[in-house]
Amino acid sequence: MAASIRYLLAIFVLAIFAITASVGNSVAWEFGASAGNAEAAESVSKVKPTSPDVWKVRPYPGISSGLDALSRYNPVHWGPSCYLPGPAQGQFVLAPRIWFANVSGEARRTLDAVTREPSLVKFDDHLGFRGSGNAIWSIEAIYQFRPRWAVSYQFSPLSISANNVPATSFNFAGRTFTSGMDIHSKWDRWEHRAGISFNLSRTANAMTSLFAEWLYVQDRLTIAETGAAGASASWDDTKSLGLVGLRFEKCLRNYRGNTLGFMAKGGIAFLDDTIGYDAEAGLNYMIPIKTGRFGFVKGGYRYFDLKKDADTKAFGSTLHGAFLSLGFLF
Repeated sequence: MAASIRYLLAIFVLAIFAITASVGNSVAWEFGASAGNAEAAESVSKVKPTSPDVWKVRPYPGISSGLDALSRYNPVHWGPSCYLPGPAQGQFVLAPRIWFANVSGEARRTLDAVTREPSLVKFDDHLGFRGSGNAIWSIEAIYQFRPRWAVSYQFSPLSISANNVPATSFNFAGRTFTSGMDIHSKWDRWEHRAGISFNLSRTANAMTSLFAEWLYVQDRLTIAETGAAGASASWDDTKSLGLVGLRFEKCLRNYRGNTLGFMAKGGIAFLDDTIGYDAEAGLNYMIPIKTGRFGFVKGGYRYFDLKKDADTKAFGSTLHGAFLSLGFLF
């Protein structure tokens, strides 16, 4: 009995040693702990997750280069690397302009305040002036006499005439023009501007200026019945106004020495029983001729409105439309 017990214990101990040895060999094989697998275990243990071959995956170079090229056209990035040319002290700017204006207006002229007519003479319905397709030319000159100060002058004439048969009667300057009457009308207008401007802020790519101008406008309106003995009336009206406003210029893009810029200005006219508004915005493309001298092409849209209202006379006109200007900075 005792011998059989000893025999069973011996078998149990041998089984424990056998299982332990088997487990140790399998662990050594898996992690390279045995002498035969030492090099394999070392190579496995030295794999780092930060290896360039594992984590640094680069995009296709054609895509990245395309995105870089596209980012150069983002307007947000144009300002810091864009240079805006401007007149230096002692330089001139000369700019002829043509303005394709839409015209509308009205006028009232009576002999005294008691008998004035409440109705207005309409430029389109009564006089037959065309509302669009009126080409108006002007010329502007600027002289920069100080680094931040400049003086300017602008002259702009206008002449429109038309034949019409009004559908309703109207009175003008003591004359009555009945419906169905053949009439010939003419509107002549001369505009003079003289002013001074001051650069409030000037950087390499933008400029903001304050300007004050004297605005003198002459309007001559003539209405006559067609025929030798027809009734006629004429009125010369002058307006002497002050005009103040702001002007802003911004460089958008430099390209091989040329400059594309944005320009906007606006002002308010007042005095002489008149109120008015003048605003324009456009793009300016400057081409260098030689050092410090440029030619430029400017295009945009302008809106100009003047209203005069007194006891015996009233005159209102609105002109708006696209403009094109060619000029020089020298």
